[in-house]
Amino acid sequence: MAKWEQLDAQRWRGWRSEVYREQTQYFRNHQHRMDYPRYIANGWQIGSGPVESGCKRLVTQRLKGAGMRWKERGTNTMCHLRALLLSHPSQWNHYWAASEPTLHLQN
Repeated sequence: MAKWEQLDAQRWRGWRSEVYREQTQYFRNHQHRMDYPRYIANGWQIGSGPVESGCKRLVTQRLKGAGMRWKERGTNTMCHLRALLLSHPSQWNHYWAASEPTLHLQN
């Protein structure tokens, strides 16, 4: 942040000045979320790769097959079941043992 604020933006006018102001405000407001050295030291992910991969595996591979058409209710049900199936191995069995849900699988 210090390097950003050291830029000589006093002479900037128009859109440049506005972009600089917006970006400075953004970094000030979100600086607490950008402590990447601490995140890495704690073993936390700092990239979006794992989330994007999870979405692809959970949703895209199941719902976007050739010729598939889903309504909202069926999509919601299928995503919940798929998340359950792909989570900890015992979760699937625990879920079905604990309840007898009524599912409305519609495609």
